[in-house]
Amino acid sequence: MQEPPPPPTDVVYESELVDRIDRTRFWAIFGAVAATLAAIIAVIALVIGIQAKDDANSAKSKGSTTQLRKDVNSLQSDVASLKGQSSSTADVNKKLDTISTRLDKLDQQVTTISDAQSKSDSNVTKLQTDLSDLTKRVDQVEKAQEQAASGGP
Repeated sequence: MQEPPPPPTDVVYESELVDRIDRTRFWAIFGAVAATLAAIIAVIALVIGIQAKDDANSAKSKGSTTQLRKDVNSLQSDVASLKGQSSSTADVNKKLDTISTRLDKLDQQVTTISDAQSKSDSNVTKLQTDLSDLTKRVDQVEKAQEQAASGGP
């Protein structure tokens, strides 16, 4: 009896396999970089939104917002440089750590500015109340003087 011939198999040559692995690696790294850049852009948009809200609420914090704008512009240039590079994953991770640290600092600055604005708003409200009370007292004193001058009780 003769043995049946073995079933045909797909022959994959080593060079083709290496090309497939290289393409898969490229797309995996590209996808990771694209997802990371999308996350960075979302965080930058959040910081810009918070900054715009703070600018609308108070014109007193001009010096602080100027620094925030410089930091945001710096972050945007970092994102642009990340897009232009085709570096290894280790380099991208190092830059992401730097950007993450800078974003943490920006978040702390935004929190500090928000707290200062709340205190300023509270102080302005208290001063307005005090001024109103003082105005009422001055009016009462003037009325009393007018009544005393006219011979009233």
